Amino acid sequence: MPALGPWFTALGAMVFISHPIVQPDVSSSPNGAADIHVTSAARAGLAPQRTHVLVALGDSITFGYNLGNNREPSPLAFPYLFAKKEGWRAVDLGVPGWTSGDLLQALKTDTALRSEVAAAQVVTVDIGSNDLLLPALAMLPKGADWARVTPTSSQAATLSSELAQGIQDVRSNLASILGLLHRYNPRATVIVYDLYNPFPASDPWLHRTAEAAIVAANAAIAADAVSAGDPVADAYDTLTQPSDDILPHDVHPTALGQRLLAEAGEQALAMAPMFQAAATPQGQNAILQWLGDQLADGTW
Repeated sequence: MPALGPWFTALGAMVFISHPIVQPDVSSSPNGAADIHVTSAARAGLAPQRTHVLVALGDSITFGYNLGNNREPSPLAFPYLFAKKEGWRAVDLGVPGWTSGDLLQALKTDTALRSEVAAAQVVTVDIGSNDLLLPALAMLPKGADWARVTPTSSQAATLSSELAQGIQDVRSNLASILGLLHRYNPRATVIVYDLYNPFPASDPWLHRTAEAAIVAANAAIAADAVSAGDPVADAYDTLTQPSDDILPHDVHPTALGQRLLAEAGEQALAMAPMFQAAATPQGQNAILQWLGDQLADGTW
């Protein structure tokens, strides 16, 4: 049986969630966020010819954090592995620490980033982890044993509120991000990664807290992706062995984890026509009929 996480989550979003694409506000901001720019080093790998380019947008996961010197994106990061497998050129514009709000602001204000998007054939978006993880990690004293973390009732209440806000931020910001990407480049295939849980079950409180928030955020991500007609790359069901997939005492993927994320992107690319069809009422009916046939004949 194939991994069904993104399929049923996306179908649920398609059938049960009324969530039209948000038309983004492309007005510029006078605040400091308007100064966010992608680094020249991140663009240096793009040769003048642009035959087939994958542009990767996201945070430290996209960047390949802690798999190199952290001064530039790691060649072990999933965008490079994904592009190499397909015979494409990768432009990794992941920025460590970015939230969904940071990426949205950069798309509104950074003309160089918009130019990269406009020239791409494929755009990957992996964003939202920091919207959820930063509040939880901020509660941990430096050097704390994650397996022994137990919050006070006040801390737990505060974190619950912050995570709820983070989930709402992911949903609203991602809808605007996807709207902008399709406005800047209507021809590109956009692949949206959902979120994985980086905490092992041996860190019980962190694992449970992250799990609840990530499941809720992934439902929102699926809703946004389906509304935009974009396939979902299933990081959640792909990185399930933290001892192998995640760096020790860290939240970032190992080299193996990055390879698995690249494979998830390839699988999502193959599903792109189905998600594009799902953005229309006719396509939704066809997909539901197809799914019903698969269930009826025992294929799934």
